[in-house]
Amino acid sequence: MLKIGDFSRLTRVSIRMLRYYDEIGLLPPAAIDQSSGYRYYSAGQIETVHLIKSLREMGFGFPEIAEWLKESGNTRRLLDLLDMRKQEIAETIEQENEKLLRVGRMLEHLTKEDSTMDYTIALKSVPAYRVLSLRDIIPAYNAEGVLWEEISRFAQVNGIKMLQPCYAIYHDQGYKEQDVDVEVTLHFEGEAPESERIHVKELEAEPQMAVLFHSGPFEEMSKAYQALGVWMSGNGYGMAGAIRAIYHKGPWSEKNPADYLTEIQVPVVKGESTSIGPAAG
Repeated sequence: MLKIGDFSRLTRVSIRMLRYYDEIGLLPPAAIDQSSGYRYYSAGQIETVHLIKSLREMGFGFPEIAEWLKESGNTRRLLDLLDMRKQEIAETIEQENEKLLRVGRMLEHLTKEDSTMDYTIALKSVPAYRVLSLRDIIPAYNAEGVLWEEISRFAQVNGIKMLQPCYAIYHDQGYKEQDVDVEVTLHFEGEAPESERIHVKELEAEPQMAVLFHSGPFEEMSKAYQALGVWMSGNGYGMAGAIRAIYHKGPWSEKNPADYLTEIQVPVVKGESTSIGPAAG
């Protein structure tokens, strides 16, 4: 048997931490001298400590490790835990890489003298369109693709010939982090059936739309909305309806997000002041 001090030196774990392991039931001493209160550990527990340290370095919490140890070191259970942790780490790396890309884009954006000057904003009228419509509350804007997949699959199964333009319409009065009211529409030729979720409707004409084209990732569309806000404020326009977006190029056609092309349309009316924020990115 090894005294706690000797065990600490051999495992390179502090006495304070070994006592904490005991308190939480992670690694109780093999024996305690009832007269002196000294803690003693077995040589076999050295391997257990090394395993605990390794699992901690991999990001496992004490409760997870303790649960596994209570199962007498079940190898199958450990393999499952390691596989789950591997997936979690891979997801974290992906998220961090996305953050790194965004930092790079922000640096590039901030080095430009005036990002709002990258856009040409024009006024145009938009005619009415007969469309297939699917409207739903989705968890967040980045879940919009699920709606497009559903309505596109419906059109394909029913042999519907799709035409341009195809709109996404954002019905919320302001920007929302979650529970977003989004409608996707497909302009089509001829007749089309309906379902419980997908309906045929006429998308109303808009006499006056402020329109711009955004080239680049969806995540950078906030600067496009900023440009629209600056233009509207400077020219005395206010919003008069829901924002529309036409995705001319996206992940379905381009490998590089820098090549995405989105058309943003905002119904406007003269003589109203407003603020505008990103609806889709």
